[in-house]
Amino acid sequence: MNKIISILVFMIISISPVYSANIFVGAGESIQDAINYSSPGDVILLDKGTYIENITIPKSKTGLSIVGKGEDKTSIVSDGGDLNPKFAPPTVPADIVIDIFAAEVSISELSVLHPEGVTLKRDIGIFFRPPAVNGLVSDCEIERKRSGNLEPTAPGSRGVLIFRATGITITENDFEGNYEDHIHLPTSGTTVTDNEVEDATRLGIVVIQESATSSSINNIIMSNEVTGSGSDAIQIQGDNNVVSDNEVEDNMGAGIRLCGPTSSPSCVAPGGLVSADNNIVTDNEVEDNDGGDILDFGNNNNVSNNEID
Repeated sequence: MNKIISILVFMIISISPVYSANIFVGAGESIQDAINYSSPGDVILLDKGTYIENITIPKSKTGLSIVGKGEDKTSIVSDGGDLNPKFAPPTVPADIVIDIFAAEVSISELSVLHPEGVTLKRDIGIFFRPPAVNGLVSDCEIERKRSGNLEPTAPGSRGVLIFRATGITITENDFEGNYEDHIHLPTSGTTVTDNEVEDATRLGIVVIQESATSSSINNIIMSNEVTGSGSDAIQIQGDNNVVSDNEVEDNMGAGIRLCGPTSSPSCVAPGGLVSADNNIVTDNEVEDNDGGDILDFGNNNNVSNNEID
């Protein structure tokens, strides 16, 4: 290992001893080296500074935490994704800043950035995918400054993409810049709460089905502020989701859209092939959205107690 990593090991006393470690990484050192060195349950503490690298947390690193000094002090910036080429889906080259396969991973108190430049790959800030479950992203800033997107010839950029990874919590983060979709959820059992979501070129938050036969259920979208989206602020394709207590304004599409057979082409693929049913949409503040405030094209949805100006 060609980077120096300082390690403080301490013992957690329980019925049987369990060992955990704090691994300190200074500016100019490698986060990936620290991940490779770590054991499940370790905490990687990042100092103030900018870390230019893309990192992968493999499935063997269950319970790993990566903690910065604050979103304005610690930044992980994409290196372009050329050192370890990835594809998502298999035919589309992807630039993934933080790629998570492990369960119970926590990312907090830092910023994630795709810097200025021409779009050559599919940009993804943080990517959870199986066997990842029960992860957390909190108190982070996730931003993209690149020009353009791969759409419509290939899937576009995502701030956070949660693909079939269940039980993820996304809370108290700032999403900025021109990701096509800031929070993209082809998944179930995810909680998205208390985030500021600004200026997505397409959708602020979307619960999406991969196909007409897949399911995206039991997600909670609560207490977020969503503004400036190029299309809908919040779009729902799945069933039995909760959308409540959000502030949604000044978006170019609908404030909240529940998809169904007659909603196409406004709903992203599979769009009109699916129906958002049995969802709860309540206690949201919705105003000044060019495409309408709350549009329900699904079935048996409970849309109530929303404030529409």
